Amino acid sequence: MFQVELKPEFKKQIKDPELFTKGTEKMYSGIFIAMAGVFIMLILMFTHPEDVLKPSFLMVIGLALAGWGLIQRLKAE
Repeated sequence: MFQVELKPEFKKQIKDPELFTKGTEKMYSGIFIAMAGVFIMLILMFTHPEDVLKPSFLMVIGLALAGWGLIQRLKAE
């Protein structure tokens, strides 16, 4: 979904730049998925207030993906 490219001088400072790039892409994708869940909740709040909590699984999945990407970034440093 997202394409991240590191600067050459930054690549030299990291042990595994490819893993760092993959982790960053996963982190951005996870945040995007979580915010999509929040947006869907906002729409449901005005249209069907009784169904507001149904897309909360999107937030959990998105935050889990962002956490996994962050762990990958920390391993690559």
